[in-house]
Amino acid sequence: MIVMKFGGTSVGSADAIIRVRDIIQSRKAQQPVVVTSAVGGVTNKLVALTKLAAEGNRAKADTVIAEFIETHISLIAELEIDSDADLAAEIKTGTLMLNDAIDAIFSAGQLTKELYDSVISMGEYFTANMLPAVLRAAGSPSQMVDSRSILITDDNFSTALPLYEISKNNAQAKLAALAAAGETPVLQGFIGNTKDGRTTTLGRGGSDYSATLFGAMLDVEYVEIWSDVDGVLTADPSIVDDAHRIRYMSFQEAAELAYFGAKVLHPATLVPAVEHDFSVVVLNSMNPEFKGTTISAHHPIDPKLEGRVKSIAYKEDLTVITVTSSRMLMAHGFMARLFATFEKFETAIDLVSTSEVTVSLTVDNTTNLNQIIGELEAIATVQVEHQKAIVCLVGEGLKRTKGIPGQIFGLLQDTRIYSISQGASEINLSFVIDEEHLPTVVTRLHSFFFNGDLDPHIFAI
Repeated sequence: MIVMKFGGTSVGSADAIIRVRDIIQSRKAQQPVVVTSAVGGVTNKLVALTKLAAEGNRAKADTVIAEFIETHISLIAELEIDSDADLAAEIKTGTLMLNDAIDAIFSAGQLTKELYDSVISMGEYFTANMLPAVLRAAGSPSQMVDSRSILITDDNFSTALPLYEISKNNAQAKLAALAAAGETPVLQGFIGNTKDGRTTTLGRGGSDYSATLFGAMLDVEYVEIWSDVDGVLTADPSIVDDAHRIRYMSFQEAAELAYFGAKVLHPATLVPAVEHDFSVVVLNSMNPEFKGTTISAHHPIDPKLEGRVKSIAYKEDLTVITVTSSRMLMAHGFMARLFATFEKFETAIDLVSTSEVTVSLTVDNTTNLNQIIGELEAIATVQVEHQKAIVCLVGEGLKRTKGIPGQIFGLLQDTRIYSISQGASEINLSFVIDEEHLPTVVTRLHSFFFNGDLDPHIFAI
């Protein structure tokens, strides 16, 4: 048994959905369980819809609802599955659910996280009903299994946490039985339910996480993540034209890349795979014959080949906060108070660099920045700089390899570097620069580390 997850671009058009159908059918012997995102662009429209409803703008909200329904009706007609009675019934049900959720926002006069989740979950609901109809039309038994009947979560709406054992029992009872009987279950990604039946979401990008959660619950050997890229690459192809595919990566390398901005995987995706020891394979639904990237604890790379940069990631739109206090020298509890301030205002920190009297750190969420600064100024001087970026070089054994920092910073002598972090990780060297210099820095580093003869065990040329 395997789990296959398809992203929004993979189901973004009728042609794309037909490709997905063929990919699923090619895995039929492996008893696939399918997880799908919403049609590309639909979730953004639903987010806009929630804001219109919260503002009380009924006319524009009704227009967006009509456009949402028409998008799916047009796809159904183009796919020639409009005669599928089960699908027709589910589309009617979904339309009623969406309208009820929007009416609830109008009635409440405000947008709660619970109501928000109930609306943005509808994109996945429609796609997860269309895919089985496409498979049935091609002669492959399939049915939609509402992920809310499988994935039970707490009630932290929009950032829900799975209740694993309950969910695992549901998955074993429903999904494993269907797959064993030769039927392909199709579920919504990133959607769950509280114990008392209220819709939750795992957060934007959580469909990948759903897939690996289901993979863990079903004890699969691997999970396939299908998107619109050929795998994990040595750099963002929108910046570097000649980025290469990486054949194999460790969990640790992939997790670092995901956290530091690589858009192929959601940061939480690998947690179930690490805990339950199965592989994750990143593949391209537009190029299904390509072998992609395998992420595993057991990748077949000779340890002697460690100590090289495998990929360059980055995070944009960051703010650097520098906290300086002469009282910090040997001051017990200063760091605890510093980090407690960020915890109080629910603001995550990306990178930290310290000296005797100064702490420099980066954040990507400035929602509560003024409150944070206000509290920190009671104990220190605070300097804030916006429009920064983190560049992150990842590879097994970088920390133990001589000369890597010198090579990097020798290449960047004309670039202002605000802070550097290496010692905390064996596989990650990160530094902060002005955002405007990001394309130049990434291109220059990539040209140096990935030019010439690359090892074919690691990279596909």
